Amino acid sequence: MNNRMQGKPSKTTRKKRADVPMSAAMQAAMFKVANVAANLSRKDEAAQQAARKAIADTIEEWISFLTEHDQSAVDEFYYEISMLASVGNRRRISKHALMPTTVAERVEGDLQKQKEEAEAAKTRAAEGDKEGGAPVPA
Repeated sequence: MNNRMQGKPSKTTRKKRADVPMSAAMQAAMFKVANVAANLSRKDEAAQQAARKAIADTIEEWISFLTEHDQSAVDEFYYEISMLASVGNRRRISKHALMPTTVAERVEGDLQKQKEEAEAAKTRAAEGDKEGGAPVPA
C-alpha cells in the first residue's frame, strides 16, 4: 500500500516575503544591481541614439547620390516612408528638400484609395452581418 497520503494534509503557515525585512547588506546589494542596470540602460540608449543619428546623416548623402543616378529609387524611398508615416510625420517628410513633388500627390491618392477600399469592405461586412452572414462551408 502507498504510504504517501495516509493522513489529512496539514496546512502550514508561511510568511509572506514582503513581511520579511531586508538586511542592510541585501539592500546595498540590490541598490548596486539597480545602479548597474541603469548604467547599462543609459549606455545602450546612447549607442542607439548615435546609431539613429548616423543613419539620418548617411541617408541624406545616399538620397543625394541616388538623385543623380537613379531617380526612381528616390521616388520609391520617399513613397514607402510616407505611406508608413503618421499624418504629422508625413507632413514633415513632404517638406524635405530632396523629396520629389510628385511623390506627395501619389501618396495622397493611394491613401485616399486605401481609405475608400476600407470603407467599402466595412460596408460589405455590415451588409453581410445583416443578411445572416455567409454560409459556413462544411
